[in-house]
Amino acid sequence: MENNNQYNSFSLLKFVWGWRKWLFIICFATAVISAVCSFFITPRFKSSATIYAPRTNSMAKILLNEENYNERLDIKAYAIEEETEQMMQLLNAVEIKDSLIQNFNLAVHYDISTKSKGWKTKLYKALTNNLTIKRTDYGAITISVSDEDPQMACDMANTVLRLLDTVKNRTERERATAAYVALRKQLDSITQEIARIDDSIKMCMEHGVFEVEEQTNRVMQQYAIAVAQGNNAAISRLNEEQAKLATWGPKLDAWQDLQFTFREYQSLVKQKMMDAKVDLDNQIPTKFVVQRAIVADKKCYPKKSLIAVIGAISALIVTVIVLLVLENLQATPRKE
Repeated sequence: MENNNQYNSFSLLKFVWGWRKWLFIICFATAVISAVCSFFITPRFKSSATIYAPRTNSMAKILLNEENYNERLDIKAYAIEEETEQMMQLLNAVEIKDSLIQNFNLAVHYDISTKSKGWKTKLYKALTNNLTIKRTDYGAITISVSDEDPQMACDMANTVLRLLDTVKNRTERERATAAYVALRKQLDSITQEIARIDDSIKMCMEHGVFEVEEQTNRVMQQYAIAVAQGNNAAISRLNEEQAKLATWGPKLDAWQDLQFTFREYQSLVKQKMMDAKVDLDNQIPTKFVVQRAIVADKKCYPKKSLIAVIGAISALIVTVIVLLVLENLQATPRKE
């Protein structure tokens, strides 16, 4: 048996229609009150900057690349997902947040007492709520700052761009400096080793061994002629030459091969060291700035019309529920 107290959709519409005047009055009054109350809410303004991450920030790779075209070494190439995610990590670095807190005296601006318990956590939370860093659908990064002061919101967003260069350049400069110092030590070590090899080659030459293959061929030719002529003095002298070549020739070949290897290594280290020096002495922007933040001339919060609509809808729902409950309570028979 169907329960008569249970409302279907038609009966609910009929019920709402029956109370339409009161519902309209309540919704209208709530919307007006909500709109009036919104005037007491401090307005907030938002400024945004948009950037792209580059594929590389190495000046040496960009300027000294002599190979065929490589998109990664193109100074105009935008980043892909990996570089963009790395840049977002840098933008969320504590160093940038600390610099913002110090430069704009945010503890005072957000009215957070530095003597209260957990004030740092509250300050970081307030800054995180007002600073938004997100990736767009087109691979760019948007930096948005909302604040009661539109000028401060704009200045903070643009300061984040400047701090990004500072943090990224410092990080890369530290790595380039460490690489340059390590290469400098390696080059000194190689130079010392080459000097030792040169001394060994010089010692071989002091024993009359200069070009092993050429000297060996020349001695063999002269030896054959001396034997054919029966020149014993020449044969004796040439035997001494052969003995010197046999003793010092292999040593000279080994030292010359080692000298060639170390000189090639020395050239490579010098090239790498020059690359590191170029990165140390020259810094290029760490991002492509699509749009810098500008001072907002229209508030982003509160939206008075939205507050009024939400208030009216909420009042409508609550009023209908209350009326339904009251009507059901009146319709329920009392037990004697």
